[in-house]
Amino acid sequence: MVPYKLLTGLLVASLLSINWRISKTRRVSTKIPDSINPDAVIQALHDHKAFIALNPVIVDLTQVQTDPVIYENEWFQTPETQDPIETYMINSIITIIPVSYWGKHHIQFPTWLRNTETGVKTKADAPLGVIVGSQLSVQPENTGGWMLVVDLNVKCVWWVMPFVAWTYDQVYANIVRDLLKSQEGGI
Repeated sequence: MVPYKLLTGLLVASLLSINWRISKTRRVSTKIPDSINPDAVIQALHDHKAFIALNPVIVDLTQVQTDPVIYENEWFQTPETQDPIETYMINSIITIIPVSYWGKHHIQFPTWLRNTETGVKTKADAPLGVIVGSQLSVQPENTGGWMLVVDLNVKCVWWVMPFVAWTYDQVYANIVRDLLKSQEGGI
């Protein structure tokens, strides 16, 4: 008789080997304080290196030449802009197990950014088939103020999604907070 632990292990291993890709979309809106000029927020989003540096898991970035093929990517097909797409190689440290330094893992991946009239569109192809597309835009609020809106689309293998979604929720919360904090008093 085969021990149930062995069968359980085989079942888990077989499930992890299945390449079911799933996607998650999310929209998060943050009110821009009245003391911050919305045009200054857009300009900060257009400063790609400074914008990327707000990401707390990125340790280094290098701008590289953009492959013309990326212009055909449907994520960047937009009537809003004809701005160039900038490509960066990102070096990042992600925490897999939040215990000491050995729980951290260095990864490198390309990311692309393209300015829009109201902000920026980004796409990243991270390891394990993780694809993240985001659009950060400054939009008018119904009450007369302004909002910084983040539209996030994550695609990856099903068993990686909980980790990826949690990581990106934390990352974008930090980016938005620090971006707005850097613009305070800019009117």
